[in-house]
This record gives sequence, structure tokens and C-alpha cells, in this order.
Amino acid sequence: MTRATAAFHNVEQRKRKHRAKSSKVMMKLIRETRRSYGKQGRKKKKKNKKIQFSSREISGLGRSSRVAGKKLRQHHLRRRLKRMETELAKMKAEMRDSAESLMAAKVEADQAEAKLQVLKLKLLAMKEIEAFLMGFL
Repeated sequence: MTRATAAFHNVEQRKRKHRAKSSKVMMKLIRETRRSYGKQGRKKKKKNKKIQFSSREISGLGRSSRVAGKKLRQHHLRRRLKRMETELAKMKAEMRDSAESLMAAKVEADQAEAKLQVLKLKLLAMKEIEAFLMGFL
């Protein structure tokens, strides 16, 4: 056997091992999430939710782990969607709070501007009175 064929066989052997290992991991995941329909009834759900597979999908996994991979992807997508929805709700609340504080600041600024206008009018009135009195001197 030449070096090239030996290297090729080595690579192929590593690929086979990797595929076998990944399918073992998937089957372990399926075994852990499988439901029991015996006398004891269904098993209690654990706190960390695992993906639920139907018995039809599990039986098909002997030939291909495509279904399990699809289920995993869907599960992760649903979790990501939930997380994004909660983040969106938080951001909406923060925006609402900041909008309220901006509106309060705008009201205060309008009140301060109104006070400034009143003071300017008083100053003008005082200057007119002063000019009127200076006319008598």
C-alpha cells in the first residue's frame, strides 16, 4: 500500500468514526427525551426542556438522523425567537420610560421659556416707566 492510499484510508476511517460518534450522540439525545407509555405513565418533565420526538420520528432515525437535526434546529430557532421577544419587550419598556422622561423635560423647558418671556415683559415695562420718568427731569 502506498503512502497516498494509506493516507486516504486513514482519512476515510476518521470520517467514519466521526459519523458514528455524532449518530451516537443523537441517539443518546433521543433516548433521553423519549416518553414512556408503560404502567408508570409518562415520565415527569425535567426543568430544562428537552426536545420531544414522536415515536414515528424515532423509528425513522435508524436510517437517517435528518429528522433529529431538523427538530434540533427548530428547537433552537424557537428558543432564539423567545429570547428575542423578551428582549424586544424590555427595549419597548426602556423606550417608553425614556419617552416619558423626554416629555417631562420638554414640559419643564416650556415652563422655563414661559417664565423667561414674563421676565422680559416685566423688564420692558420697567424700562418704559424709567424712560417716562426721565422725560420729566
